[in-house]
Amino acid sequence: MHNEDYIASGILELYAAGGLTAPEREEVERRAASSPQIRQALDEACAAMESYAGMYAVRPRPALKDRIMLQIGHPAQPEDVASAETEGAPVRSLHSAGASEPSAYKWMLAASIALFLLSGLLSFHFYNKWQQAEERLAGVIASEQLLAQNYQNTSLRLQSQEETLAILRNPAFQPVRLQGVEAHPEAGMTVYWNPSQQQVYIDQVALPAPPPGKQYQLWALADGVPVDAGMIEYSDAQAGLQQMKAIAAAQAFAVTLEPTGGSKVPTLEQLTVMGKIEF
Repeated sequence: MHNEDYIASGILELYAAGGLTAPEREEVERRAASSPQIRQALDEACAAMESYAGMYAVRPRPALKDRIMLQIGHPAQPEDVASAETEGAPVRSLHSAGASEPSAYKWMLAASIALFLLSGLLSFHFYNKWQQAEERLAGVIASEQLLAQNYQNTSLRLQSQEETLAILRNPAFQPVRLQGVEAHPEAGMTVYWNPSQQQVYIDQVALPAPPPGKQYQLWALADGVPVDAGMIEYSDAQAGLQQMKAIAAAQAFAVTLEPTGGSKVPTLEQLTVMGKIEF
């Protein structure tokens, strides 16, 4: 029998409750000596039995102690028995014919107590096992939820990459590289524009972090007139392509720093990047 099956059989709890024969106890002790796993389980069973017995121990009544002490202090004198015999008084045997009946009741009482303790110990043991199983199940469920969330995030990233690749491979999209102006030479950005479908995407955004209350706005310049092309979400600047507003005609694109939410006309003093469309 494997160690797990042996532990689950309940024989260790019977050992702790004193319900095994001498050969059975020797077998338990032999297997515990050769297996650290069984030794640990046996120690836990004995500790649980001791804890259970301590919880339900009953203190004897004070009157019982007084009766015992009274009997010890006034034992029956031998001369009294001799006197009773000389006088011919009948002497009753201490072990009457019905003496075995109280003894049987005592054994039944002891067996019932042992059975009660054993049932409580087994209940406590299996309750702990159930709690451990519940904790392991909760851990497995949490791991599955995390795995599902990671799978969903990976799927979204893969879908975004596929969409980006489709746009980059589509010859209808014309890439426009926006370079930083003199005040921001390190800035840059790429605009992908599809004139036939009026679609605009931005990528490779490298703009300085906007101050609080400010936001970058994309403009399309058509015949010298700036047209709002949408607000740039700076937090998603490195997340991939960002779709902007539809633009039907343009000769150039530019980005300015505007108040959060955008402006109707660009603030030329806050021009950051700009690029012309090569036809």
